[in-house]
Amino acid sequence: NFSALTMKNIDKLKSDIKSWISIFVGCIILAAGFVFFVNPYNFVPGGVYGASIVLHNLFPSIQVGTFGYMFDIPLLITGMLIFGRQFGGRTLLASCIIPGVMNLISALAYPTKEALQALDPAQLLGGAINLSDHLMLACLFGGCMLGLGLGLVVRGDATTGGTDIVAMILKKFTKLNIGKALFCSDFVIVLVSFAVFGIETGIFSMLGLLSKALVVDNIIDSIYLSKCVTIVTDNPAPICD
Repeated sequence: NFSALTMKNIDKLKSDIKSWISIFVGCIILAAGFVFFVNPYNFVPGGVYGASIVLHNLFPSIQVGTFGYMFDIPLLITGMLIFGRQFGGRTLLASCIIPGVMNLISALAYPTKEALQALDPAQLLGGAINLSDHLMLACLFGGCMLGLGLGLVVRGDATTGGTDIVAMILKKFTKLNIGKALFCSDFVIVLVSFAVFGIETGIFSMLGLLSKALVVDNIIDSIYLSKCVTIVTDNPAPICD
């Protein structure tokens, strides 16, 4: 019994370590996706950081990640008050990591404070990945990286906070399910991009939102993926053996 209990604890520890690694890696990929392929081109793929991109353009002296903290902290407090213990510590961690990593990568990727404030893609990593003339590629790369990062965070039994919390609150007090509630909150933010950045950027933002959703769905579906084989036979004994 002691041996079985020890093995159970070891298995749980391994599972926890895998979850934490998945969360950390997902947060880094998500933050990098924003810095390299989303923020410089004013794409707004929904969520708290989409709203943060809009606000950064209105107040360029404040980084996108800092606006993320401004949104996340009140939402996290609200989530803890409403859901109590149901609101996991992993979500708290992910919500705190992403804006900080985003600010750190941004500070390292831009050579000057002025370039950082302007989020100038021509100066991002010395212009090495400037996709200003290939916005479709930037949009698809960004959407896929956001979807991959978010999917890994979800695989680690966490969420990124932000509009995920809004969706949870809407689900609790309305008849909307999580998926519909999240899409509604993200869609409203994307619509704002049409008014602030124009039709072309708004369309790219919508495409980014859709590509992000497709990648997230595939990664989440793979968590529960299994295969079933049905064998019809008059001689089951050899097959069972």
